[in-house]
Amino acid sequence: MALLAAALVAGASIAAAAMAWAGPAAGDLPSEKFLAEQGLTVVGPMPAAGGLKAWAAYREQQAIPIYRLPDGKHWVIGTVIDAQGKDVNAKALQSAVQKPMGQQIWADLERTHWIGDGKPDAPQIAYVFTDPNCPYCNQLWREARPLVQSGQLQLRHILVAVLRPSSEGKAAAILQAPSPEQALAGHAQAYADAHGKSPDTLGIAALPRIPLSARDALANNVSLMRAMGLRATPATIWKNAQDSVQIRTGMPPGLFDSVMDKSGSR
Repeated sequence: MALLAAALVAGASIAAAAMAWAGPAAGDLPSEKFLAEQGLTVVGPMPAAGGLKAWAAYREQQAIPIYRLPDGKHWVIGTVIDAQGKDVNAKALQSAVQKPMGQQIWADLERTHWIGDGKPDAPQIAYVFTDPNCPYCNQLWREARPLVQSGQLQLRHILVAVLRPSSEGKAAAILQAPSPEQALAGHAQAYADAHGKSPDTLGIAALPRIPLSARDALANNVSLMRAMGLRATPATIWKNAQDSVQIRTGMPPGLFDSVMDKSGSR
């Protein structure tokens, strides 16, 4: 027997009469206005245990199920569990939203103000949220050299300023440089060559005054990073052989083997 765990919007079921909807036929979703206000993107119907009609949706990077109650006039956003407390529809939900969520992530990344590192026609592309003051970001840049220089990988750095007060000025200096690609490379190399210095003094000098265009670009990058639920740099995003978007934060062992699918998934 399936039980409904009440993870409800605003702590209550979604009453149709309270949402100023146009009265769709039984089995339809809540009003588009309500869904938009909740930031929900509906993928479509999904198979569900428990006898309730269900739809798969997502908000940012969170998969969310919507269930219609038997009266056809109320809905629940929550989790259906069995007598042992197991989420009986988790696999169906993840299967339904994985591809469209990944496509949305990739489209959002492509629209950012990124800095290319490597050949544009490289067979593998990876986006990286990069803070100029992040030592692991600079480690990632260094360890990627063989793959980038051999033409196998293009890194697309999305600069953010989240670690130190000087991060924004350094990121702006890179963005405003005549060649941002060369500026980023010079910064990473200078950072790698320096030892025992304050992070604020490493690499490129921070701009004392930040142009509005650079400030806006950095703010948009940080907003996307947070919307994706990422809280640390570097954060690397790529597609595997199955065209599924993969995300890793930090510098875990074997990161580039995973990016290049040397682990056997390609």
